[in-house]
Amino acid sequence: MTALREAIEHTALGWVKPELDETLRQAKLELEAYVDDPADPSHMRFCASFLHQVQGTLRMVELYAPAMVAEEMELLAQALQDGRAHDRDAACAALMRGVVLLPDYLERLQSGHKDIPIVLLPLLNELRAARDEGGLSESVLFAPDLERPLPASVPPAVAANGPSRHDEAMPRLSKLREAIQVWSDASNPPPPLLADAIDDLLPHVQPVPTRRMLWVSSRVLRAMADGAMPPSAALRDVFAGVERESRRAFEDGFGMPRSESALEPTRQLLYHVAHHEGDHPALAELRDTFDLAIEAPSESELDHARGSLTGRNRALLDTVSAAVKEDLLRVKDALDLHLRTGADDVSALQPQIEALARVADTLGMLGLGVARNVVQQQRDAMHGIVNRDLPADEDALLDVAGALLYVDATLDDQVARLGGGDVEGGEKDDLFSGEAHKVVETIVREAIANFSDARQALVAFVETSWSHDELVEVPRLLQEVSGALRMLELQLPADYVTGVERYARSELIARRRVPNGRQLDTLADALASLEYYLEALGEQRANRNEILDITRASLESLGYWPLPEAALAPAPAQLEQAPALASIADAGEPEATSIAAGTRGSEPASPVADAGPEAIETSFEPRAAAPVGGTAAGGFENTGDDIDDEIREVFLEEFAEEIDNLDRMLPHWRAQPDDLERLRPIRRVFHTLKGSGRLVGARMLGEFSWKIESMLNRVLDGSRPASAAVVAMVDQAFYTLPELLAALRGNGGVSSDLEAMQVDADRIAAGDDGLPAPPAARGQGAAGALAVETVPAKVDALLLEILDAEVTGHLATVDAWVAGAKAGDALGTDPLLRALHTMNGAFAMTEVPVVNGILGPSESYARRLLASAGPASDEGVAAIAELADVVRDTVVALHAPAPALPLRDALAARLVALRDSLPEAKPAATMAEEAGMLAEVGEERIATPGGAEALTTDDLTTDDLSAYGDLIGRDTDVPITDDDVTASVEAEPSEADRIAALRAQEHEDMLRLENERLEAERLSAVKASEAAAEAERLELAQLEAELLALERQEAEAAEAERVEAERVEAER
Repeated sequence: MTALREAIEHTALGWVKPELDETLRQAKLELEAYVDDPADPSHMRFCASFLHQVQGTLRMVELYAPAMVAEEMELLAQALQDGRAHDRDAACAALMRGVVLLPDYLERLQSGHKDIPIVLLPLLNELRAARDEGGLSESVLFAPDLERPLPASVPPAVAANGPSRHDEAMPRLSKLREAIQVWSDASNPPPPLLADAIDDLLPHVQPVPTRRMLWVSSRVLRAMADGAMPPSAALRDVFAGVERESRRAFEDGFGMPRSESALEPTRQLLYHVAHHEGDHPALAELRDTFDLAIEAPSESELDHARGSLTGRNRALLDTVSAAVKEDLLRVKDALDLHLRTGADDVSALQPQIEALARVADTLGMLGLGVARNVVQQQRDAMHGIVNRDLPADEDALLDVAGALLYVDATLDDQVARLGGGDVEGGEKDDLFSGEAHKVVETIVREAIANFSDARQALVAFVETSWSHDELVEVPRLLQEVSGALRMLELQLPADYVTGVERYARSELIARRRVPNGRQLDTLADALASLEYYLEALGEQRANRNEILDITRASLESLGYWPLPEAALAPAPAQLEQAPALASIADAGEPEATSIAAGTRGSEPASPVADAGPEAIETSFEPRAAAPVGGTAAGGFENTGDDIDDEIREVFLEEFAEEIDNLDRMLPHWRAQPDDLERLRPIRRVFHTLKGSGRLVGARMLGEFSWKIESMLNRVLDGSRPASAAVVAMVDQAFYTLPELLAALRGNGGVSSDLEAMQVDADRIAAGDDGLPAPPAARGQGAAGALAVETVPAKVDALLLEILDAEVTGHLATVDAWVAGAKAGDALGTDPLLRALHTMNGAFAMTEVPVVNGILGPSESYARRLLASAGPASDEGVAAIAELADVVRDTVVALHAPAPALPLRDALAARLVALRDSLPEAKPAATMAEEAGMLAEVGEERIATPGGAEALTTDDLTTDDLSAYGDLIGRDTDVPITDDDVTASVEAEPSEADRIAALRAQEHEDMLRLENERLEAERLSAVKASEAAAEAERLELAQLEAELLALERQEAEAAEAERVEAERVEAER
């Protein structure tokens, strides 16, 4: 991911570079002001503040070497502010040099070149010397990727408890110290004892950073022992640090707090390897593991990086370019004037020869060799004309003017590419020559616009819960991008875009698939890398083809590289949704009643589990329903303490996080159950749930977690080993925790038998290695005969990914059989039976009973059809075809955020009728007993009672997912017959009734909330009306006051007129 990471860094730098330049300009102004007025230290305070902003921004974009320069500049500015710099003038000069050169180095990085921190070392040491600080060595700026995994050849860590680890590590550490002491003369090779001591200590260390340090040390010592790497005092000091860090890590119990300090000796050893050219298998292994070839720059890269610090930046180049263009303009004007006036005195053109000579020299100084040659040719031509060696005709002068016009037109483009290094293809590549580059910019700009539209469509596809209509335009947009790249003769990137386009068209649109989390991440990597490549292409960044390595790896993971020979044919259109299901009471009640009144009700009240993946897990043991209004099983209890609801909300969030933590940690522990370091955080999770659960009133969760924690404590203290029974018990507990979380949130009850699981945990903790019994699902009480159309379903993301891949292949088998049956070959086949059998087991593992309710009878029907050796009826073919569509729709629906699956009672009844229309198969074969993930498949035959149907192991495919059935607690000892399947199908109304009641309650809650909303709107409307009335009253009062004032004014005016009239009359 190095290329993609560098592309991201360049893009991020492009966003912040203008702000960085402006901030550094402000710092420069403050520095100049301080130089003019040293008595005012406030200038340096502002300068240090600006430099602090620069440092933070550079660290944000992960450019740590330039950030280190900014940090040293900030420290020097603070020293000047506080008067701690002994030579103020030298300090100001060093600071000014850093302010001027840092933008130039960032400009080089922005053009797409690799960050080479070593060229900044002289500037760093100059800044440190101004503060009287010691200089830094080159190794300080060497930063390889130390998070890379160790090779598989490294011996694994030996699991051991504290006392035994102490006994084993002490003599090895003593041996290591003795070897360091023996190596007193750094000029001599290290003693063989040192390599033996490190190799002996490595298997007994578990923290990865410390193991990495010891392994790197071992490889370096092997190379030194064979003479491939010379000894030195610096290497001896590094190995002394290795011994010191190993001892410190041992004192901390090889824990994580100290393990990070092992990174420094590792980095120093890798620095010596990277800067040594010796050839040795051990050194080659280190270079490959840590990709040291990328870390060590070539001489050309070093020269180019040093050139960026010589002051030749874009601003300087623009200034020189403007001067050159001005000289060219004068020469062109002189030639134009000479042609217009028709003068015969060509000696007047002599100054233009001198001007062209200056221009050629300037272009040569800038490194523009092609433009310099053109100008020199025109200078020689002008010299020949002035000396009358060439005719001074109009064509000759026009040729000179045309050549100069070409140089003028292309100068900006050539100056813009100065400092960009050699682009791919070299100077002779017509693709990036002058005017052609403008065409490239235009094409790339349009390609990026199309690509962005396609990316936004894919984002909308995800945000709209997998609405495939959002993807209609994606193939066209990507085809246009691919075509644009082919126009530029970039065949490989165009093929990669075609791969993404074919994946979107074939998988997402034609097959209407919903990608899982891993596929989404892989597709996002492919899209991001292609978009970064297009941006790098438009900006002419170097080494951009490395970005495409991520695209290739992503397409290989998606199965679309190499490109398929032809695009996959679109999948058949989805069948329209079936009509609404008939009510359960109408479709299933009579048969359910007969079963309830029949022999099944007279059986002992014990849970009956399946004998194979075709069975539907159910239980016939009646359980008492929780009293109305009581606390749901597994929910919070009233402890008498006033526990704040907010505290419980925080606990529920932490509970969900702990489940996620277990989901991440359990796979690693299952791989190495004896690794106690991997087990400790798992035990800590159950310890946390125990304590926190009891505090907030989740007593059932607290007691359950306590049992699991106690069992794990026995493993950690060495009382019992981490056997298969322990692993199975922890797995069973992990899959039960989501039920407890849902119960605490009020979204349902606990269906697993927690009491039986706690008994199993106690038994296993005591040393019994028998596998835990499967948790029995609690039966649901009758809650009415309400019919519902959908039921909620939730499947673990990992299981759903497995299910998706598993079912897709078997659906193709079913579709092929249906197609053959419609063509006339409707005989039952082994592939059809195996496909139905495997899908039934896969859905049983994911606990989706709605689908198992139809897959069970369909499998029995296929088995009887195969045994009868007769063709299937038209109704049977149609039922199997509908079954395939239902399974396909179910897999798609399960990818939704809150999947709800429609009940399939009508189809189940049809399949049961079709099965019963055929005679039962004779019990000729027996089935090998399946004991789950943690037991081996035995050869012992089990009897098949009452003509029960069974299969041989040959009838099962090798990738049968039913072997994982023990994860959801399935017993495999009792065979199940067709009657069992029928009973389980008929028993589903009770579950539907319970869900219907829940939906009715939800409906009542929604009505209550709606009424509250309407009441709130009514109150708001009343308040608004009152406010409007009050405003109207105030307005009327104001108008009335204005009218009264107007009337008073009119009355006063009339009175004044009357008085004036009387006065006039009296005077008369």
